[in-house]
Amino acid sequence: MFKVGIVGPKRSVERIIHYVHQIENDFTFIGYPYNTANETIDIIEKCHEEVDFWLFSGNIPYTIAQQSKHFSTERMQFINITINSFYRGILELNYQIGKFAKNVSVDTLDNLEQDYQLRIEQLKVLLDNLYMKRFNPETPLEEIISHHLELWEKGKIDCVITTYPAIEQKLKEKGIPVYWIGPMEQEIFHTLKLFSERIRTFYYKETQTTALIIQVRNFESIKNDYAQGYKIHFLQLNLKKIVLQICENIDGYFIDEGNGRFIVFSSRGIVERNINTIYEMINRLEVETNQPALVGIGHATTVYYAENFASRALLEAMEKDIKGIIIMGEDGTITEHHQNSEKITYTSRIENMEVVKKLENTSVSPKMFSKIEAKINELKLESFSAKTLAKEMEMSDRNAQRILSELSSVGLVEQCGIENRNTRGRSTKLYKLSN
Repeated sequence: MFKVGIVGPKRSVERIIHYVHQIENDFTFIGYPYNTANETIDIIEKCHEEVDFWLFSGNIPYTIAQQSKHFSTERMQFINITINSFYRGILELNYQIGKFAKNVSVDTLDNLEQDYQLRIEQLKVLLDNLYMKRFNPETPLEEIISHHLELWEKGKIDCVITTYPAIEQKLKEKGIPVYWIGPMEQEIFHTLKLFSERIRTFYYKETQTTALIIQVRNFESIKNDYAQGYKIHFLQLNLKKIVLQICENIDGYFIDEGNGRFIVFSSRGIVERNINTIYEMINRLEVETNQPALVGIGHATTVYYAENFASRALLEAMEKDIKGIIIMGEDGTITEHHQNSEKITYTSRIENMEVVKKLENTSVSPKMFSKIEAKINELKLESFSAKTLAKEMEMSDRNAQRILSELSSVGLVEQCGIENRNTRGRSTKLYKLSN
């Protein structure tokens, strides 16, 4: 069904492919081995059209892959090398050298996530000395080898743990005890199980039915302005041509409902990949009519519900005068896409009855509270003022202050400090979301 590219050192790729054939699945796995990790981006750039998903042999190639323009958290996964692999390496080296290794040299990518770095640092508990060689994707292998070799020749280390099979081979040739950290059987099976579930979820989302409802606002006034002659007919033909072009791009089914309203049906995956193209259509419609154009998108398992959610999304945009694209899913999530800015996703449903009961004592709707909560979490604000909330939610300062006052009265937000912006005048209250 799907093709999965496996990226990593040759030995890692061969090991992973060996184990994936032991797991029942309907995926095709293709190996893309490299000699050095900095080849990862080149592999993705050249081969991204050959596969649907990427599986990396460890954190190092995955971290490097994040620099690629084709990077996608939904389509990419890495095998998590746990601290147990390092412990196993030390145990095997102890057996190899016939004594307990107390001084070890380890090489690792410099910009790996902090959690991974901390796991390596935990080795210090077992050792007298842990020498870390941090490298970047452009670091030559010879430099890393020289680092380990120099420590060995000075008698500072008992053995080496490396992330490169090529380094392992070179150091072995020089008689240095060395262990290569690669994906283990349990780690491979665990990752493949999780990744398989993610792929199936992605497939479900990709094939969901999607409806786009496109509406040019104030179309009746446009018709009045073009009442004489054939101008209105030519305008409608031009609008239809613009919408048909986006319909062709997303392989959609087109309906012209008249009065500047169009419906296009397609699948979720191709629509999400063409959001920028949809914005280009909106801009062209607005230039053609000199009026705002709105788009509501609905995702669902059936055409009926997809159109229903798209209609509700469009109504949301019209009622709140939101400029951009509003997307509504059957799980109740609402996503506001704003051109050239971040999107915000929140829910129209709140299943925490304690929160629901508190909101009943305010004039703040569950949808508004969810949107505020999503925006604050997205911005990772530990504290915020009414002015900050007003700016981010595009509302007046007075309205933001009223909302915070009501939410504070029922314990959904709490005051956490004050901010003195000027030497004169009143201090500004700072709030945070309650736990």
